[in-house]
Amino acid sequence: MGTTADGSTKWQYKCEIITACNCDWGCPCNFDARPTPGYCEGGWAMKIREGSYGEVKLDGLAFALVAAWPRAIHEGGGTAKLYLDETANPEQRKVMERIVKGEAGGNPWPIFAKTFDKWLDTSYVKFDWTFDGPNSRYKAGDGVLAVLEPMRNPVTGVDYQASIVIPTGLTCKELNVTSTKSFSVFAPGMKYAHPGKNAWFGTSVHGN
Repeated sequence: MGTTADGSTKWQYKCEIITACNCDWGCPCNFDARPTPGYCEGGWAMKIREGSYGEVKLDGLAFALVAAWPRAIHEGGGTAKLYLDETANPEQRKVMERIVKGEAGGNPWPIFAKTFDKWLDTSYVKFDWTFDGPNSRYKAGDGVLAVLEPMRNPVTGVDYQASIVIPTGLTCKELNVTSTKSFSVFAPGMKYAHPGKNAWFGTSVHGN
């Protein structure tokens, strides 16, 4: 893929995304408002359908970036942890860390990297991944579990669907909103669980 105009290595991937956090359904952060409880705990997980960093192929790799911010994301002070697919070879691991930690430029990761004061050690783990609409789920080793389920009308109990279209969205431009049946992160330095809260799934293209 060569290099960009500024000499950076060209990278891009097309991916499936599963996201969960501690906000109420819809997540006000998507509209530049403050998170529901005033702080943010959540993250993004992605399965790369096809992608590359220079000559390094990234097809089929999964990763999750989970984090905790004491206030709104843009106010910084966050702690982050990266989980990478254990099937990645040493070269793939190196470039994926560069991409997700914002060192390779492009979008969206350099924007989020600026909000982190601390990075916990990267973990290389087995990923179990199911991309199935509102019933999507993933497991990253023993550290992260996200199981989605449809939102339900609190009066009738009937499932319903909603989507958020954000033309300038950082990680995705169309978010299919669901609820978390289960969402937990248990790692040294970061522990939380948020069932019954916001989640969404979608597809996107990231790169420089």
